[in-house]
Amino acid sequence: MSSGSCTAQTAAAWLSAHLEDHVEAAADLNQYWYSASTIATLCDLVREQCFRSDHSCALDCAFLSTPSLFFALTPAERARSRVLDFDEALGVGEPGFVRYDFHEPTALPPALAGAFRCVVIDPPFITVDVWRRYIETARHLLQPSGGVVILTTVIENAGLLAETLGATPHTYLPSIPNLPYQYALFTNFSSATLDRPNPEAPVTGAGHSYDFEAMLDAELRRQAQS
Repeated sequence: MSSGSCTAQTAAAWLSAHLEDHVEAAADLNQYWYSASTIATLCDLVREQCFRSDHSCALDCAFLSTPSLFFALTPAERARSRVLDFDEALGVGEPGFVRYDFHEPTALPPALAGAFRCVVIDPPFITVDVWRRYIETARHLLQPSGGVVILTTVIENAGLLAETLGATPHTYLPSIPNLPYQYALFTNFSSATLDRPNPEAPVTGAGHSYDFEAMLDAELRRQAQS
C-alpha cells in the first residue's frame, strides 16, 4: 500500500473520531477540515520537501492550525514535527502539541525559533490582518536561511503571500468539505503534483460575480510571466 493510501486512511479515521467528539468546538473555533484525499496529498508534499530531504534544522515541520495533517503523519514523523493550535483538546496525549494564539504571533517556546525546515498554514480566518500575524509566526519558526511554506486560503490573498513569503498558487486546489468558498493552494516551490487538477475540487463559478476560475487563471498567468 502506498504512503498516500495509508495517510488517507489515517486521516479519515482521525477526522471521523475528532468530528464526532468536537462538533461544538469546531463551530466555535471556525474549524473546517480538508478531505482525507487532500490531507494525503499535502502530507506527501511535506514528505517530499522536508522528511525526505537533507537539512540541518532541529525539527522538520510546523503545522500551524492544520491539525488534520499533523495527526495523519506516522509516529516517527510527528516526533520531528509540531502542531501549533488554539484548540487545547488537540493536545491531550500529544507531546507534539503547542498552544498557539495568532494574537501573539511569537509567544512560543524559545526552542522553536528558527527550528523548522517547513511551515504549513491554514488560518481559521482569511483576513489580511490575521494572515499577517501567521506570516510573522512563519518567519519566526523557519530556519534563518529560509524554508518551505505550504499555505491554503482564498485567491484574493495571492498578492500578500507572494510579497511576504514568495508563495504562489497552483492548479491543484484543496478540497475542504462544507467550506462555503473555494481555497487555493500556495507554495514557494514547484511540484508536478500541484500542476494537476484535484478531481475533488472542481472549479465553478465562471460567469458569476465571484469568478474564482478567472481569478486563479489570472494569478497563474501572472506567475508564468514574472
